[in-house]
Formats: sequence, structure tokens, C-alpha cells
Amino acid sequence: MFLDSLVQLSTAQAVTATAASTNIYDVTGAGSGNAPNMTGGMTASGATLIGFDIGAGDGIAIPELFWNVNTTFTAGGAATMTIQLQAAPDNGSNAPGTYVTIVQTGAIPVANLTAGTSGQFQIPEISPDMGFGEAMPRFYRVNYLIATGPMTAGTITTNIVLNPSQATKIQNYPSNYVA
Repeated sequence: MFLDSLVQLSTAQAVTATAASTNIYDVTGAGSGNAPNMTGGMTASGATLIGFDIGAGDGIAIPELFWNVNTTFTAGGAATMTIQLQAAPDNGSNAPGTYVTIVQTGAIPVANLTAGTSGQFQIPEISPDMGFGEAMPRFYRVNYLIATGPMTAGTITTNIVLNPSQATKIQNYPSNYVA
């Protein structure tokens, strides 16, 4: 799997309570608060709003969110973590508008969040019922939703990837299949 620092949303991020990823992926590459060096549709105020549905992929590779627990999570009770991929359109000032959850895991019990545990899911295409209207998302982030918490320790890394590790895919083949 190829990892790119531009689409790494968290790097060994400590999560004890609900929190957004430390990094945001801006599809324009300009970064939050910066005008992109490209053109797109114009609003009534003349601002350029640019966005892209990364879930559509390129027709061959569909992007996935890959996450890996770096340090085992602990909690005083039965805490859970839900990993949510969120997206937001440009608010007209080159910053994220309201984030909308476009896909998420189920609630993962703290007992399953041990060092080395990883998972991934496909990033879906944006559908009209997600609440973006005619705007396309420009910014993507992860939200770590902690329930029955807090967590007392634990770190996680998340990336948007195009070529998920074959090691995680091979386990889906019958045991007599050789890749």
C-alpha cells in the first residue's frame, strides 16, 4: 500500500474523547484558509467554490479509508469508538463549511482496539441525500466518536489510500486460494 502524507488524516493521534482528526484533506491542495490555484464555478459573491467527490475514484481504483491502532486503547469502562469519514464544502471563504458524515464504522469496543489492529472501508460516492446540495466537498476529515467513554489511552493513524494492502484483502479468499 502506498501512503501519502497529503492524505494522512491522523498520525498516531491520541484520542480520549470525541475528536476530529488532526489533519484535513483539501482536494485542491491549497489548504484550509487558502484560495486554490484553479478555477471553478462562481457564486453570487464571485467566490470560487471547488470540490470533488473522492468516492467516485478514477473508474479503476476506489479510495478507501485505512486505519491502524498504534497504541492499545484503554478505558475505565466499556468505551467504544466509531470512526467516521466526514466531508465539507467550501464555505465561500476557503474554509470548511458544515461537516457531514458520509460513512462510518460500527461502534468498536475498546477491547478490540489493540495495537496493530487495523481496518478499512470504501469511501462511497456522494449522494444527493447527504446534505451537500449542489456543492461538492472540498475538505475531508475523520471524526473519532467516543461513546460510554472516556478512553484513558490509545493512539490511531488514518489514511486515505488507493491501493489497500493485499495482506488485508487476502484473508477474504478461500483457504486453498493462492494469490
